[in-house]
Amino acid sequence: MTSMAESARPWRLFWAVPLPAELRDALAAFVVDLRGIPGVDDDWRFTNAGSWHITLAFLGVTEPATVAPMIQRVRDTLLPFQAGRCEAGGLGGFPRGDRARVLWYGIDDADGHLAAMAEAVQEAAGLEPAAAFYPHVTLARSRDRRGARPPVPRVAPPEAGIGVDEVVLFRSHLGAGPARYETVAQVTLRASSLAGSAS
Repeated sequence: MTSMAESARPWRLFWAVPLPAELRDALAAFVVDLRGIPGVDDDWRFTNAGSWHITLAFLGVTEPATVAPMIQRVRDTLLPFQAGRCEAGGLGGFPRGDRARVLWYGIDDADGHLAAMAEAVQEAAGLEPAAAFYPHVTLARSRDRRGARPPVPRVAPPEAGIGVDEVVLFRSHLGAGPARYETVAQVTLRASSLAGSAS
């Protein structure tokens, strides 16, 4: 339970699309194999599988009193957006493939649906829209600030389609160990007009 003192402190928030459980499990199995490669854990600090998501807007430190009106603005902004689908697969690194600080699992936003939602959410949340949007799932961060060479996987990362039917506001709780994420609000996208039309 959140205490009154804790609720008065600024919150760390972000809007994201959650991963489906089936893909999360397949990706977790891939990461277990990846971490079995000698030296990988020496170079990379892996994120918790329970925290995997596709970030649309990172708000950072936010005053609690501003959260409810911001949620309503995002709900209103997302009204025109229908549920969609994107493809996932591949492994890479930011900022460079040969010397990366972030190891990521790729999300293919071929039709720009995620990018359009990210821009809309960022504006509704009072942020300046990012110049470029690269949807991904952060799997690990380099232990060296200068970055590290991404490992060469022994098995291919899973490939899957992701149904994008909701956007979630998460609160990040920092402390000992990996960050813990708490769901603050969920926005369900309206069903696509194509859903169920096939005979």
